[in-house]
Amino acid sequence: MSYSREEVKAITDKILNMVSAEAAEVDFSGGERSATRFANSTITANLVEHDQQVAITVYYGKKSATVSTHQFDDASLKAAVAQAQELAKRRPENPEMMPLVRPPQDYVGVEAALPAAVSFGPAERAQMVKKSIEICEKKGVLGAGYIPKMHWTDATANSEGLFAYNRYAEASFILTCRTPDGGGSGWSGTTGMKDVSQIDAGMLTEVAADKALRSQKPRALEPGNYTVILEPRPAARFLSLMVGALNARAAEEGRSFMSGAERGTTKIGQKVFGDNVTIRSEIGNPILRQTPIGPDGLAARSIPWVEKGVVQNLFYDRFWASKQGKAPTATQPGQSLVMEGGTATVDEMIKGTRRGLLVTFFWYIRPVEQMTLLNTGMTRDGLFLIENGEIVGPVQNFRWNMSPAVGLNNISMLGKPVPMHTGEAYDNPGTALVPAMRIEDFRMTSISPAV
Repeated sequence: MSYSREEVKAITDKILNMVSAEAAEVDFSGGERSATRFANSTITANLVEHDQQVAITVYYGKKSATVSTHQFDDASLKAAVAQAQELAKRRPENPEMMPLVRPPQDYVGVEAALPAAVSFGPAERAQMVKKSIEICEKKGVLGAGYIPKMHWTDATANSEGLFAYNRYAEASFILTCRTPDGGGSGWSGTTGMKDVSQIDAGMLTEVAADKALRSQKPRALEPGNYTVILEPRPAARFLSLMVGALNARAAEEGRSFMSGAERGTTKIGQKVFGDNVTIRSEIGNPILRQTPIGPDGLAARSIPWVEKGVVQNLFYDRFWASKQGKAPTATQPGQSLVMEGGTATVDEMIKGTRRGLLVTFFWYIRPVEQMTLLNTGMTRDGLFLIENGEIVGPVQNFRWNMSPAVGLNNISMLGKPVPMHTGEAYDNPGTALVPAMRIEDFRMTSISPAV
């Protein structure tokens, strides 16, 4: 299911013409979510969902209400508009409500729906599954995989004449291999790929299968501080733990790691991370699938968040920016995120490590203390001891307690940035370009006896 710009604008125009409130905004979303799941050498499910929705928000002064509907016939749209208007009249005023964004907004041209990704369907996914299963059977492991695909359209329109449209397509390949006795496990994957030709199911299966075989019969190590090499997936999860702190309001109100020493100040301009930490949102990046539409329909723009360890910007929403006399930030911190890397491969990181751990996956990360960004989590799917530049064997998993405020000051080597989802799940937007990283003095607090 595909929605052209003209089709979407016709829908949003129709809804706006039905509204009798003082102002209105319509957010459109629709398209295809599909996926193939496989396990135990067979496809277990082919899933497809075609969905569409409009969220209609109406305004009376500083009062507003939003009603959503999946039905686009005139009767359903009129009912949703009427319900939103009735609810809005009964709502209390919102003192932080901002006027609607007005055109013109100069949106960056982004080609996010490549033809191969748009047509990527069950047949193409089945070929990947076939290749993966053949390798698993040859290696003697059991593979369980997930290949999600999204072909989606988002748009926003308002009664001031604004209309913003974006269509994208992306796919991922995620695989966990286990030994038949369940004693070894390995993960591999690539996520959020708008160029599906870059998904190498065979190579990813080889990696996951080898990890599973090598992770059998792990030995126990004492908890403590270790040099760790984070492959891109755990590196992306670790990076995500500091993105939420890039909020100006929380910082200026003294509720954030980015708060300054004095009330109302922030760490903008201060060196907070290591020299090798540069993080930015890059609209128009040729690899990442991204949207040119920023918060409230603003035109998204590339923005540096951290440059060589120095905090350059924090996110100001429209209300807080107006209160502080600043321009609003047109890009969310997690949008089109890129962390600059280096040239080292994971193998080179291993060769340069006297004693440490190779971490291939993080599981169950939860916040502990927001002012320091302290988080706790666990390793999974292959944890390996490195001694004198070589992997000497698997070790039992650990629970860890660590803050990116500390870890991103202790990076000693960086790899090439690759696409990797920063969140726990893989279906929603959130893929960033993240390098593998070697971090010194990473705190492992206790053994976590699981594979």
